[in-house]
Amino acid sequence: MVGIARGVIAVVAAVLLVLGAAAAGHADTSAEEPPAAGPADLAIPYADTASIEPPPPWRIVDCAAVRRASALVRECDSELIVLAADGYDPDAGATMLPVPLTTGLRTMTVTYRVSLEAPPAPATRAPSERFVAAGALLRVPLTDFSLACTVCGEGGSARILTVDPVEAGTAWTTATHVVFRASRDYRGKADIHVAIADDFGTAARTGVPAFVYPGDERVALTALDVRVPLDENGSAEIDLRALTASRGEADVVVVGCGSSAHGAVACAADGRAVYRGSGHVDQFSFHVAAGGEQAWGSVTLVETGGDGGLVPTAPAGEEPVPMAIIPPLPPEGGSTGASGLFPSFTVLLDRVGAR
Repeated sequence: MVGIARGVIAVVAAVLLVLGAAAAGHADTSAEEPPAAGPADLAIPYADTASIEPPPPWRIVDCAAVRRASALVRECDSELIVLAADGYDPDAGATMLPVPLTTGLRTMTVTYRVSLEAPPAPATRAPSERFVAAGALLRVPLTDFSLACTVCGEGGSARILTVDPVEAGTAWTTATHVVFRASRDYRGKADIHVAIADDFGTAARTGVPAFVYPGDERVALTALDVRVPLDENGSAEIDLRALTASRGEADVVVVGCGSSAHGAVACAADGRAVYRGSGHVDQFSFHVAAGGEQAWGSVTLVETGGDGGLVPTAPAGEEPVPMAIIPPLPPEGGSTGASGLFPSFTVLLDRVGAR
């Protein structure tokens, strides 16, 4: 994926090799301790570029040596060095990049410590508050977290962090849902904290706000969480009313449907839902009401010829669990480069007497 170059301008400051005397008064640093982050640290954003651009009268000399120092150097001339990486490697470590500079009268070498910036954590938004009877199961589909992810082609992962308070119940994740079992003896608010991670493990925190109300053997309204195979066109029509059960006399009304990840879904008040997509595994939730009662269900759309029926809700084993619904990419948008960095360079040079 090609990112939008943000023109990140690095502050030119580092180990001034020709000014070794200026550094002689500094205290010794243990070799076992990592070097402190400083103005010569530079991170290349994921799928983007970073640049080194010294302000006049300084200019870059010996681009051949700069290019030999690292394959991250994509462009180099007297005014600008452009850095980029083919991908992200969490084990890559830092690359030391010496850059010779001159004003014509003064010469120095600035050493940059270049690292790769991890992809941004998945974007997520907490779903609306859910209501669950004491002792009952609450299933929240992953699409209700409005996920977007830069690197989740392998499914990323989801896992439960905590349930607050702990006595409210227990929670786990499946490949399609966050599942919460409310304690029989608990009443009141509960927060299920969830971590959503990309393929590299970069995680974002989100959660489900829930309210546990007194349980009743005769639950007035329920909604199912089902799997529905797509047709050969990547579409499906579902009667959502057929996925509900009400013990009261009031008609079941579909209040609304949640968004899907890879298609479009339209829900009517009479319970008919129409989904149009690309054929990828997808999902949407639906909200129903009847006589003052309300419930949530979901439809997980599986590939043509796949198995229908109820979605599995048993714990999948050790967490984190890979997600079956691949989150879409975040929307592309411009970004502004860093500003106000050149003064840091000139202040440093004033400090060491190199101007």
